[in-house]
Amino acid sequence: MSDVRLFADANALDSLRNSDFDAVSAYGEVIDNSIEAGAKKIQIRFDTQTSARGYEQIERICFGDDGCGMSPDVLHKCLQLGWSSRFNQRGGIGRFGVGMTMAAIHECQKIEVYSKEEGGEWSVTNIDLTEIKKGGDASIPDPIVKEPSKDISSLAGKESGTIVIWSKYDRQSHNATVIKSDAIPWVGRTYRHFIWEDDVEIFLNGELVCAIDPLYARTEKTRFPEDPTAQLYDPIEIDWPVDDYDAPDDAPKQSEIVIRMSVLPEDFRQVSGGGGSKTVTSRNINSNEGVSILRNRREVFYGHIPYWSISAAGGKGWSNFEEIDRWWGCEIEFDAVLDRAFTVKNIKRGAVPNTELKKIIKAKISPTRESVLQEVRRVWALNKQKKREEEAKEQGVDRPGDHDRAELVAKKTPTDKNALDSDKNIDEESEKLVQKFSDRFDDEEQAKLVALFKSQPFTIMEDSWRGPRMFEANHLGGKSVLNYNMSHVFFAAVYQELEAVEGGGDAASAARNLKDFVDLLLIAFAKAEARFEPEMELRAEDFIDNLGTSWGQYMQSYLRTWEKERGSDS
Repeated sequence: MSDVRLFADANALDSLRNSDFDAVSAYGEVIDNSIEAGAKKIQIRFDTQTSARGYEQIERICFGDDGCGMSPDVLHKCLQLGWSSRFNQRGGIGRFGVGMTMAAIHECQKIEVYSKEEGGEWSVTNIDLTEIKKGGDASIPDPIVKEPSKDISSLAGKESGTIVIWSKYDRQSHNATVIKSDAIPWVGRTYRHFIWEDDVEIFLNGELVCAIDPLYARTEKTRFPEDPTAQLYDPIEIDWPVDDYDAPDDAPKQSEIVIRMSVLPEDFRQVSGGGGSKTVTSRNINSNEGVSILRNRREVFYGHIPYWSISAAGGKGWSNFEEIDRWWGCEIEFDAVLDRAFTVKNIKRGAVPNTELKKIIKAKISPTRESVLQEVRRVWALNKQKKREEEAKEQGVDRPGDHDRAELVAKKTPTDKNALDSDKNIDEESEKLVQKFSDRFDDEEQAKLVALFKSQPFTIMEDSWRGPRMFEANHLGGKSVLNYNMSHVFFAAVYQELEAVEGGGDAASAARNLKDFVDLLLIAFAKAEARFEPEMELRAEDFIDNLGTSWGQYMQSYLRTWEKERGSDS
């Protein structure tokens, strides 16, 4: 009986071509090998043809580096699936011995590899799937001594290096213009630490690829070295057990996972809806929703973590990444001994934490995220308020907000006299209160405000500050001033609905939402009121202060839940 081969070569190769690679992650496998070979200069060149309709077709891609090169013996084996000089090692980028070949055959049918060690000669070997499909020998040819052609020799080092050529390109997914455009930020972000710390230079069609930091905390070697830097929070460290299933014998029992988080510079996040500005898109902030996961400094995942919405125990935490999440950065770094914990694939693409680890990471980063989002919304509200004040001044109005009608109703409605502030002097209290607004109103405008405070029972002002309170009630001695905290989620939600209607949005939907807000406002008040024990002894001012704070806190919580429920319904 004749021997039966484990693989039917042509059919097996066709199956392997349908791997999880995309174009840019396939290129990464070649870059990985160059970095492992100690390369300081890596060059990628696309040779293309453009059709009359403008479609740019890839003819071949050439990769070159100035690394240490390979001996003829190593070169002979480098395209063999499953072979690696670093198989199952965890100290560098490579591990499985399938990446470069699987990446290549995912994209094209012919792969040539030239290599030269210092003091040696150039040698070349190749595989050609078209020949194998015709029934040819699936063995990798012995390397032969051969100089690369002049048009590609400049891609490698003079003393040593490697050149990889992908040709018979038949798996092109998009116009080459799009692929090259996607590859530049992917390479800059994926290999940022090697660009920064190892002085690696990567060129794509002669253009130096700049580093991209999803934390926006480092600007050196980026396209914008003069940019302001993000605020970094203290690192979060997690000790995680090493699964000994396939770990090296010398692997530790535990390894550290480090989470770094940041809030992006305020200059980039001045207003809500600013994510499409040229400043933001040129820095790739518009796509910065999610997290970056690094394995031995090399990025292996970027974006929304799959099944994040169900990962937290008991449904706690936020459900999904939203547009506002682009304004904070998160980098999770782990050592390769934790590959199983991060479900690392043999192609180093799509690695994500396992379910238990995902829960812990989410719980660790949630408080910082919530703090950042509050700060982002506060800045938005503050800048929005400034704009409203500027517009009011341009229209000759003393203050923004269009609260005149409510103030007039209060003025014409008979009510009893205040008891809480009966001992206060209206002139002194008005002068004292107006100082709160001295950074926004000049002396003449402040004098007008004092006169306004004294002329009517209620005056409504708008401000912005940190904290849970929705508003402050200032009682001045028979007159009162309400100061709205426009940073509070309640006012942000209300004005968002009003602006949507003014912009031609769905008025019926806005009306339903505003009705919800009224219901929740009163529910939050009732909950804040109910938290006080009947026997609790408090001065009137303390009770009012505590009630206002609790009311704002509950309203904030209810509206957050309302937003999540709407998101789950859509």
